[in-house]
Amino acid sequence: MRAIMTCLMLVLVLAFAAPPCKSATNDESFIEGAKKEGTLVLYTSMTVDQSQKILDAFRAKYPFIQPKMFRAVGERLLTKIMTEAQAGKYDFDVVQSAESQAYFLKKRNLLQKYVSPEAKNIQKPFFDPEGYWTAVYIMPNVIGYNTRMVKRTEVPKTDEDLLNPKWKGKMGMDNTKPEWFAWKLKRMGEEKGLAYMRKLGAQEFRLYPGLTVLTGLLAAGEFPLVLNTYLHNVEDIKRKGGPVEWIAQDPVFTKFQPLGIGSKAPHPNAAKLFTDFMLSEYGQKLIGSFGRVPTRRGVPTHVQGLDKLNYVIDDISAGDDFNKNAELFRSIFGASGS
Repeated sequence: MRAIMTCLMLVLVLAFAAPPCKSATNDESFIEGAKKEGTLVLYTSMTVDQSQKILDAFRAKYPFIQPKMFRAVGERLLTKIMTEAQAGKYDFDVVQSAESQAYFLKKRNLLQKYVSPEAKNIQKPFFDPEGYWTAVYIMPNVIGYNTRMVKRTEVPKTDEDLLNPKWKGKMGMDNTKPEWFAWKLKRMGEEKGLAYMRKLGAQEFRLYPGLTVLTGLLAAGEFPLVLNTYLHNVEDIKRKGGPVEWIAQDPVFTKFQPLGIGSKAPHPNAAKLFTDFMLSEYGQKLIGSFGRVPTRRGVPTHVQGLDKLNYVIDDISAGDDFNKNAELFRSIFGASGS
């Protein structure tokens, strides 16, 4: 999957083709099987409070299923799955994490095919053509800022704006997420891109692991700007009254969150019911209520300004180039929090 979409306009309203294959599911048989299974194990990188709200709603619909959750982000979640698999343990039924993890798990035969009957409503390219995963929301990368510390008109919008000396030591960045760096090098070309990144690295970013933590520190006034936080992180704090807002660069680097069922899921019927639930109109509206951007066509969100964004989705997650760029990212920006 290469640069599968450039300048995707109006992501919530454009009509896209549905998956080519149809599901041969039988909800009643899933329900009967899930009653015998009695539980569901979800591995997720979504925040605990939001994941719990989803699981509570799922249990309200299927009270005979007792859901359990393990939450971790990025490499920690992937490491747990791989460590368990090497030991012959397959504890998770469903995994929801970034697209890079879904690509990796599919290649390692740790996901099974399942095309939900709800998948026909999901926008392309947010489902795997072979049926191994379907994305439940997208994650545009934006510049977050503290509204008490900086005016909107002062927030840097372009690459050159970010090099202004007045921002030196005043910008936060997640030092565990090199995807934006790799994407930028791909678009700018390695030579030009590295020259720019070295100048940007000289701005002495405040480095912390985890965008939720980082955006919380932004709201607390630790620094006026955060480069490349997720839009939903800012919207979540805004909804709670925090003094934060966001501005998007043009185009907007966008990640997404696939949902997949484990190839050896202990509770496969419950896993399929949960997948259907997450992709249903109700489940997608619930996700939208968190300030996240659902993948289902026609599901509204309260976030203002989405219709003006130019989204770009590139597969820069696999191969030697990405690994090399991740090392360059760490060497230029640093690898430890401060």
